[in-house]
Amino acid sequence: MEGGDMQNVFATPEEREKDRQETQAAMEECPAEMQVFYKRARHESCTWWLDNQLVARHALESCLSCGVCTAECPAAQYYEGYSPRAIVDVALSRDEARLVELLKSEMLWYCGQCGSCKPKCPQGNNVLGLISSLRFLAQLKGYHLCSVRGRQQYAARHLWGGNLWNRGLSLYFRNAAAESHPDFGPRHAQYQAQVDEQMRRLGATPDTPGDFCGRKTPPETIEELRQCIAWGGTLVLWNQVENHAAADAHARGMSIEQYHEKVRSEG
Repeated sequence: MEGGDMQNVFATPEEREKDRQETQAAMEECPAEMQVFYKRARHESCTWWLDNQLVARHALESCLSCGVCTAECPAAQYYEGYSPRAIVDVALSRDEARLVELLKSEMLWYCGQCGSCKPKCPQGNNVLGLISSLRFLAQLKGYHLCSVRGRQQYAARHLWGGNLWNRGLSLYFRNAAAESHPDFGPRHAQYQAQVDEQMRRLGATPDTPGDFCGRKTPPETIEELRQCIAWGGTLVLWNQVENHAAADAHARGMSIEQYHEKVRSEG
């Protein structure tokens, strides 16, 4: 996409539909081993995932129930009742019913992935890695639809996923729109109103080719990144999120774009 085209399609229904078609086709054309694994995981138990998914398998050694992870966790201070230690306890219990309940809960999405817990754990457990892994599983199986923040992953897939797929970066300078972030204050709103001019002043041209690091990602780099995304198995996750969203939208009597707006703004 050249020049203003990138700006004009950013975060539009047209871009989302384009991405659906492209990622579905790319998944079908890619014989990646990880795709086979993730497709199988949709039909296996949650305990099978804990035993076989690479991150989950190495995330936990044991837990002393010391509570250090919860004491260090900013989210635990903000969300009443949230406890990383409780998530570890569920995983170590290997109780399928408890695992399913966790995957359907809001609690799984409270973690900000800051990593505060990891260096403090006396057992060397990777709690944030475990939580990321369980979030992946929740979306593969569709359990994320049972929580507000889980459903919001559909909008996130098209925000960060769309940026990666089309721009080669997870955050695009137009993401921080002033109307979406009133908490950033009037200075941010003033900056966003002048963002194109400010970018040009800094020598950054994210919508067009340029000589500095803020330039548009070259097409050949985008293609390489897309290959990495495909061979890593991520397209299975993205397309499962699409399928679950479409089914949920249909059950609610909504179009997929109405559903996108609902999950983007709820909660």
